[in-house]
Amino acid sequence: MPGTRWSRLLPTALLVTLALTAITVWSASDDIEAELAARAKAALADVGVSGGQVSFSGRDASLTGFPPDKAAQAIDAIQRIDGVRTVEISGDTAPPAGPVTTSGEPSSQPPPSPPPSTTPTSAKPTDKAGFQAEIDRLLAATPITFEPDTTDLTPDGERGALEIAKLLTDAPRDLKFRITGSVATGSDRKLALNRALTVERLLERNGVKRDQAYSPQRKNSDGASGEGRRVDITAEQR
Repeated sequence: MPGTRWSRLLPTALLVTLALTAITVWSASDDIEAELAARAKAALADVGVSGGQVSFSGRDASLTGFPPDKAAQAIDAIQRIDGVRTVEISGDTAPPAGPVTTSGEPSSQPPPSPPPSTTPTSAKPTDKAGFQAEIDRLLAATPITFEPDTTDLTPDGERGALEIAKLLTDAPRDLKFRITGSVATGSDRKLALNRALTVERLLERNGVKRDQAYSPQRKNSDGASGEGRRVDITAEQR
């Protein structure tokens, strides 16, 4: 019967269709692999890498036989080829130091941080002249100043006094330091002395020996704009 004959021919037709499809896909796959292999050969030649083999299974590349010092460069060159999906490396070739990506973009590693720079510290003074020079330098950078008409240190003045305290903490016993108070205008000797005493006590609270910093003198200054609201420190030999 006609219906029976068509039913017998249908499986045969399906098999033929499947076979033709498989041949087409296989042929297309071969074409893709051949094209990628040719691109890989050209890419490696462009970067000067040789000594290994690149094979493809579809769009997946496999690298073998590349020298360890050229492996990372070879991987990078293959990854940059349009159409390559993944890159694997095998055999005796050492993998690159950083992670290998398979997205077609080269792996990037941040450059190593440079070692922290070290600023050489100057040696601490050991004699009267050395201490006086360092005191003068510190006071020039941050004078020990006061609020107008008070014994209250300004914030900068307190910082300056603390820097002096750090310096004098390790001063030799044969040195002492005279603290001289000043006022901006007039002759308020009491205010000048009390300012010197304020600094003397701050130094003692911060480690300076009691008998090394003293404030016997008083001084007034006619300097303008508050330049006299300060104390001076002089190194002396016992």
